Amino acid sequence: MEALHNVIENQNTAAGLSAVRTIAITSGKGGVGKTNIATNIAIIMRKYKKKVLLIDLDLGLANIDILLGIHPEYTLQDVIEGRKEVKEIIVEGPEGIKIVPASSGIEDMANLNANQKEQLYKSFSGLDEEVDIVIVDTGAGISSDVLNFVLASNEILLITTPEPTAITDAYAMIKVLSRKRKNTTIKLFINNSDSKDEADSTVKKIALVSQRFLDVKLEYVGYMLHDQNVSIATRMQKPFTALYPNTKATSCLNKLVATLLKNSDSTQSLGVGDYFRRITNVAAFDG
Repeated sequence: MEALHNVIENQNTAAGLSAVRTIAITSGKGGVGKTNIATNIAIIMRKYKKKVLLIDLDLGLANIDILLGIHPEYTLQDVIEGRKEVKEIIVEGPEGIKIVPASSGIEDMANLNANQKEQLYKSFSGLDEEVDIVIVDTGAGISSDVLNFVLASNEILLITTPEPTAITDAYAMIKVLSRKRKNTTIKLFINNSDSKDEADSTVKKIALVSQRFLDVKLEYVGYMLHDQNVSIATRMQKPFTALYPNTKATSCLNKLVATLLKNSDSTQSLGVGDYFRRITNVAAFDG
């Protein structure tokens, strides 16, 4: 891990890159482990010395705080309504990750007034020098909010499982995203698989239909094997990668993070404030 970290750091230094990379982690349906994966990806990235901001934008089921057993005093709602700056609501999580807690009371980010949009932009723009990577945990499904959160990001990581309903909903998400933004690249990660063969078979099923009928590029970035330690850690409100560093699920996620960092496309990066400006500019994603 340390060797790869050094290679990545040297490449970034040589290129003079300082922009912030945003990765939206999403799913076609709930219950596929999206939030758990998003949280643990952020934690592993800290081990590469990355400055990681984890933003909870699962507005209906904001639960990163529950997953980690933390109790934020303020949420994103306080920033939107001008009561707090974003730096005042950030909570520090495991390994030093920074967490922006969400509020399930935000019904529609697209309908914020001009003052609220500007408040978000200005507040988050102040983080550009303090963050390397933003991990966005979106909601599940194809609501307008979820689509905006996903399409505003540099990169899309779609989580699914081998279950038929999850595969169907993942395809529905891919279909909608491809219609909203042409030539979209979607990174695909298979969770809770019984074997590598099952994960590979799941990807083939999705890719076969997607590449035949949709204008989209699918990039298979890995899988996570079923591991009872994940459920144990969740019940304990601890990240499984920290509680069980040598378990098979952690090994799978380490490989995913190594792939994500090795294949970083920093030319597509933007500032943290710009991400929120793009979210609220719904028209930018039509057509």
